[in-house]
Amino acid sequence: MTPGKHNFNIFAFPPKPGSRFRWLEKMGSWWSSTSTSSSSSYKDQSWEEAHDPKPVPQRKRPDEVRIGVVGDPGAGKSTFINSVRGLRPRDPGAARVGLTHTTAEPTEYPHPDLPDSLVLVDFPGVLLRRHAGRYGDFNIGQYLTEFGSYMRSCDVFLVFCRGRIEHNPISIAMAAYRMGKKVLFVRSQFDKDVADKENDDPEYFDDKCSVHLMEELRQDYIRVLREVGWPRDVREDEVFIISGRLEYVTQDMWDVLELKMAIFGQRV
Repeated sequence: MTPGKHNFNIFAFPPKPGSRFRWLEKMGSWWSSTSTSSSSSYKDQSWEEAHDPKPVPQRKRPDEVRIGVVGDPGAGKSTFINSVRGLRPRDPGAARVGLTHTTAEPTEYPHPDLPDSLVLVDFPGVLLRRHAGRYGDFNIGQYLTEFGSYMRSCDVFLVFCRGRIEHNPISIAMAAYRMGKKVLFVRSQFDKDVADKENDDPEYFDDKCSVHLMEELRQDYIRVLREVGWPRDVREDEVFIISGRLEYVTQDMWDVLELKMAIFGQRV
């Protein structure tokens, strides 16, 4: 894949009242029918068993576009939300960032250039089930009971992973897909990927560059998503390799420009 190949633009699919890709409901039990060991835990975590009684947040304007950002803690969600708005973590209005849980509830961040028509929603990364005073494994049903209504208010989801694809964010991504949402995948710490490659395989960059590594990681994402039972083939232009730190976002490094275009189109 070459730079600029990403061509998805959310503004080509403006939200329409009542239009939620109803044909997806006919897909039945594809999620719970995955049979590989890596996805067997989905069988008793069906999102259909969860019900979030809270009302779906209302749009401030009919043309408002809402971008949900999900991923494990430390995956760089809040860092990217700050950077794409031109903010550092300590700036007024910045999302909280850190190596531990910093987002407990879905939090809305209007984009400063499009405050009335574009909102990024930072979702909690993991909700752990509590049993007898102890926390157990992540459960998608519990997550949707807490945050399902907010998820339904979003049009597009960015699924952040710091490195390898992880079970928890993909569980959330599958639920979003079942709701009829557009889902895009973001590997969010490519600066660390490059440093690790230089350390682990010093000769790699003798005849290759970061673009080669990006494409290897992109194809690996697509392969793993297929193996864990993603319901359709993921396209290359739906996987973005970036670093969400401010210096890389402002310089449009790696796939950052393509991701901005996918989110904002020509309107920023």
